[in-house]
Amino acid sequence: MRLFDYIIVCKSPDFKNVDRISQLMLLITLMALSYSLYAGLYPNPALLIAIMTSVASWWVFCVYQKIKGGAPYYRLGLVFASWGWFLLPNALLIAGVYLIAALFERQVKFPYEIAVDPAGILVNTFPKKFYPWAEINNMLIKDDYITIDFKNNKLIQKQVNEPVTEQIKSEFNAFCAEHLAKTN
Repeated sequence: MRLFDYIIVCKSPDFKNVDRISQLMLLITLMALSYSLYAGLYPNPALLIAIMTSVASWWVFCVYQKIKGGAPYYRLGLVFASWGWFLLPNALLIAGVYLIAALFERQVKFPYEIAVDPAGILVNTFPKKFYPWAEINNMLIKDDYITIDFKNNKLIQKQVNEPVTEQIKSEFNAFCAEHLAKTN
């Protein structure tokens, strides 16, 4: 496990669109499974009913989490939905799409973090991005924003999640200036 000198957590964007897409996918699954039950595709539909109950229950749980102020993760409901699509005839591709959505939903909602150590900067996104100090022109925290200026004219500027004290700002900026001076 790698230890970093500084880890800066940036403000996360609102994930309403990700949640809406997940909810739409769950709704489509419930409608498709309901139709397959109505059409009589299965002589013994107990498994489909159990899957539909699981999907609906997880959806209700996620709505409850959102009301309580937590971050809802629909991935378990999407896994159940994927299983339901897998059981439907000619729906293997859709089952795969649901499974991929379940796997990536948590990664999409992961907080944007920037880790800094003497080797360089690691941006915790999907996929993780590592930048050595040699690629960076300047890096600093000012007015609760972190700015990374690259030598190839790329610029990353994010708002820091919590206010940073003046002592930590000056310590962090001195750390970055020291490592930038070493590489340049």
